[in-house]
Amino acid sequence: MSDWANIKKALDAGEVVILPTETVYGLAARAENPSAVSKIYDIKGRDFDKPLAVCVKNIAQAKTLAHFDTLSQRLVERYWPGSLTLVLNLKDDVELDPRVTSHMQGIRTIALRCPDAAWRASIDTPLALTSANRSGEPDCVSHDDAMETLGDEVAASLSTEAPLSGAPSTVLRVENGKLTVFRQGDLKVEL
Repeated sequence: MSDWANIKKALDAGEVVILPTETVYGLAARAENPSAVSKIYDIKGRDFDKPLAVCVKNIAQAKTLAHFDTLSQRLVERYWPGSLTLVLNLKDDVELDPRVTSHMQGIRTIALRCPDAAWRASIDTPLALTSANRSGEPDCVSHDDAMETLGDEVAASLSTEAPLSGAPSTVLRVENGKLTVFRQGDLKVEL
């Protein structure tokens, strides 16, 4: 069985896996599965009031989840796949665990991430995604560190030979054609 087959089997069974992004190793689980999302929070020791990002396969999948305006479309065309997380207004008919969404001024939002990682092309459903570390501890930039820290609590993992940047993704909020920087990572966005 290939490495991805093991990952897919674990995800489909509602388990949590470790996946490399271009920045750090991450914990991932199917975003529509409340039990799987709960496991991520339990493993990290993360407060439930901190929503998780959602990893998508591509722009087309992202558009099934969130409303895109001209600015957000330009950003994803230029920076995805890559270390950009976009916070957008959630579509009404999306059925994901509520802990992968948030509310801003009464509007439901979602933080979407399309990492520059080969495995991303193989996902068939959106994944809840957060850094593979305990809350408040350093991010893991090597597979060995991620496995030493969390390996006993995940069902499968994928490693990469590519070096990871170690910097978090840049998080931007796009609403009504306006851009707000929530977190500046190593990606410098230029319009």
